[in-house]
Amino acid sequence: PSEKHEEQKPKPESPSSEALPMRAVLEELEVSSVTPNSVQLQWTVPEGSFDSFMLQYRDAQGQPQALPIDGGSRSVTVPGLSPSRRYRFHLYGLWGRKKINHVSTEAVTAAEEPEELPLTTEEPQHQKPQTEAPTSQATPATAVLEDLRVSSVTPSSAQLHWAVPKGSFDSFMLQYRDAQGQPQALPIDGGSRSVTVPGLSPSHKYRFHLYGLRGGKRIDRVSIDTVTGEAQ
Repeated sequence: PSEKHEEQKPKPESPSSEALPMRAVLEELEVSSVTPNSVQLQWTVPEGSFDSFMLQYRDAQGQPQALPIDGGSRSVTVPGLSPSRRYRFHLYGLWGRKKINHVSTEAVTAAEEPEELPLTTEEPQHQKPQTEAPTSQATPATAVLEDLRVSSVTPSSAQLHWAVPKGSFDSFMLQYRDAQGQPQALPIDGGSRSVTVPGLSPSHKYRFHLYGLRGGKRIDRVSIDTVTGEAQ
């Protein structure tokens, strides 16, 4: 019996910091779209899972920025950037507070664009004014925006999801007021179905309005209220 006890003696285990990466892999950080003031990134987790992600980069003034992201996310829109500027993004996969894996990529924001096409184009309407229905009434039939919901919140961010059951939009625009009551507008790529809104205040109620745009015109809208998490 005493020999058996010796055989059962546990072998030295490798530190968990060495074991974790084998079960949680983060790769393929790519830039899916850019605007003059935002970048959309996407990535994959081919093996395992992470509790959360952290995106780090430096703003146009060289100040470090950190954007927390829900562990279930595979894309994020980074707002508040400057036009025609190169940014380097570092995405960390976290378990608890420990950085397990990281990937990096670079992106250049688009040049500042001139004012978008006028919402009303006079000449074409004058050519066929009699029977043509206004585009504001005709377009929603082929572009529907619905089911805006909050998938997760932290003390400083909220992740939103939505659906486009019919048609498509050129882009989206998320509007809300910050904790100081100032209006904020976050442009989002038309292929996106989720966004993480950073820079929020803890335990604060926000009302988000998501607009679907085609050709610079607001076609459809959904809204939702949410309260950020408590400061820890």
